[in-house]
Amino acid sequence: MKVAVVGGGLAGAELLRVASPCPLEFTLIEPKKQVEMQALYPEYLGGVARLQELSAPLKPFCERVGATHIQERAISLEGNTVVCEKSRVDFDYAVIATGAAQNYFGIKGVENTFSINTLEETKRARRYVEDNYPERIMIMGSGLTGVEAASILAESMDASIYIIEARERVLPQFSPQTSDLVEKALSKKGVNILTSTQVAEVKEECIIFADGSSLDCDMAIWTAGIKPTPFIQSLDLPKKNGWILVDEHLNAKANIFAIGDCAWVEIDGKLATKTGLEAERQAKYLASHFRNMIRGRPYERYSVRASTDSQVALISLGADCAVGVVGKTCIGVPTRLIYSLKSWIDKSFIKRFK
Repeated sequence: MKVAVVGGGLAGAELLRVASPCPLEFTLIEPKKQVEMQALYPEYLGGVARLQELSAPLKPFCERVGATHIQERAISLEGNTVVCEKSRVDFDYAVIATGAAQNYFGIKGVENTFSINTLEETKRARRYVEDNYPERIMIMGSGLTGVEAASILAESMDASIYIIEARERVLPQFSPQTSDLVEKALSKKGVNILTSTQVAEVKEECIIFADGSSLDCDMAIWTAGIKPTPFIQSLDLPKKNGWILVDEHLNAKANIFAIGDCAWVEIDGKLATKTGLEAERQAKYLASHFRNMIRGRPYERYSVRASTDSQVALISLGADCAVGVVGKTCIGVPTRLIYSLKSWIDKSFIKRFK
């Protein structure tokens, strides 16, 4: 049986790795040449992580696990065929794992911002930092990426770093206790935090806010929010809030599955977070699901580990400092041990594909 995996990010690549060896014939459709570790983008931006620690080439990886890599962008689904830029890939089963796109919420002047949502954008931002030494850096959004970028830049640069958050506290998806601990850590590093502050426009030399006030800046970095990719939007599949809606087996429709950021996974009242932890777990589950299908065994249900109401995360706050979050509990010590654990997890993950 032929399985087309659309998307070679964390979820898609991990599915291929865990499923191997398998009698299924896998084809990976991914325009990039490498699988990338998005969790390390802030560290690369701050000059802490090296480029070779962020990615692994897909071609030798696919050859090793017995998969075919089609280095093209998927355009659409037509029946049991994935239509790509130049090719057509027939399948018995398809797995959609295309991740998400940056959401700019219609803000004017976003072309004046940098993003660290992709490796290419992060490299562009890093080059700008190295070439221009910006003195005032505004980071829009205080999710995990925004907080980690602010922490690392505050340590690695002699610059004024600002976090701008539309909601009332940083890390609004986490508990108030976590937000409070992280805000104190950021303030100790000299990071300026502006909460309940809505960006109206981004200009080359300043940020204009909804109340008409403004702040001068030399570099604006956008980390506020994600949305479904155009490919996901084009698919005739069940959706919720634009994301592919899947059942307890991560099945969207008939022979089509979805995993990772592009999927809306809500099981037993728990909504899965769009994090690396959940993407990895979903990939492992789906590999097991395919094995059970081949062997004629009963299907197990997927169980959400990191849900929106019970977050699980390791948050880097700069060199040798990190906190752990499990539900409403925030573990702040020992910071060096937590940082070492997070660094080991992030860097060892990409080594799996090398």
